[in-house]
Amino acid sequence: MDNWPIMTLSGGPVELTERTLRDQSRPVLYHYDPAFIELYERTCQLLQQVFQTRYDVVMMQGEAILGLEAAAACLISPGDKVLNLVSGVFGKWYQLYIEKYGGETIELAVPYNEAIDPEDVRRALAQNPSIKFLSVVHSETPSATVNPVQHIGPIAKEFGVLTIVDTVSGLGGELLSPEAWGIDLAVAGPQKCLGGSPGLSLMSISPDAWRVMEQKRPAPVRGSFMSILDWKDTWLERRVFPYTPSVSLVYALESVLTQVLEEGLEHFAARHAAVARACRAGVKALGLELWAAREEIAGVAVTGVKIPAGIEDKQLRNHMRDRYGVMISGGYGELAGQLFRLGHMGKAAHPTYLAAQLAILERSLADLGRPVEFGAGVGAAMAALEGWGVAE
Repeated sequence: MDNWPIMTLSGGPVELTERTLRDQSRPVLYHYDPAFIELYERTCQLLQQVFQTRYDVVMMQGEAILGLEAAAACLISPGDKVLNLVSGVFGKWYQLYIEKYGGETIELAVPYNEAIDPEDVRRALAQNPSIKFLSVVHSETPSATVNPVQHIGPIAKEFGVLTIVDTVSGLGGELLSPEAWGIDLAVAGPQKCLGGSPGLSLMSISPDAWRVMEQKRPAPVRGSFMSILDWKDTWLERRVFPYTPSVSLVYALESVLTQVLEEGLEHFAARHAAVARACRAGVKALGLELWAAREEIAGVAVTGVKIPAGIEDKQLRNHMRDRYGVMISGGYGELAGQLFRLGHMGKAAHPTYLAAQLAILERSLADLGRPVEFGAGVGAAMAALEGWGVAE
């Protein structure tokens, strides 16, 4: 068996804080024990605060892919037209779910190092007045880019279109609000910027989305692991569960949401943004090229870097892990082999982790024959972090 890495700085899942590990390891309770019911209710309240919403929240008991498919299954009826915004692998992939549940996809796509222009969305909706839904990925982790959902959502609302937003790696990294951003159904994951364990789909659901689910043709999705409505009928209305919840994962989620709120949402998001900016500065100082076409669309979850000439993706990533114990991510899906990704989410959104990651990147590039000015990347990143912690 391979040795475990010293640092996991991937595109997620991420390392957990010691506090989260301790909290997750609390004794497993019967899910109708009063102590667990109280903890579950508190976790839902914390999730609403992190989402900055008054909408209902649901925690489906499966990795965020479950929530994303459930959104399509519970909202889309045969013949519904869906404007699917594609700026990366996950955006394109959502078409499979749209069409699996009978929807008709109208695609608005850009290159996978770009972001969607809200005005293009406006034009597409004006040209296709029968569109009922819009689906978009907020933070395209494979591309290390973000889409301006805060501008896209309100445009969809102007046209009476319901929005499905994949913010799996967006929640926590940016300050968002479903009401302010025009998001009807948001799906997030705990294992990205929030710094939690994978295995839950964190969802915010608007009244309009509930109404469409309940009136879905030919019949609402009920009595299914895929049913979001089952959670409304059971937990939200009667404080019972449709099936046994993932007790230990709820412990971990309650812990990370508490930690985020103790730090403060604004500070938490600003910390991610600051480290991401510094990481990009370090990458450029090493003579490497960012994957994102423009810095203003670069994400805060990971920094995407084009593979330099003469070095192979797996060669670099394996070298960093096997020799130095630092695990990073490569490209995903269609982007495999074209870029590598430096992660800085959760506890890793900190100068100490960033300095170590860039230092090992410098050393590894040199080991593989690429000329490197040692300290250039780390130095540029640390310079970009001037003022870190001064106001804390």
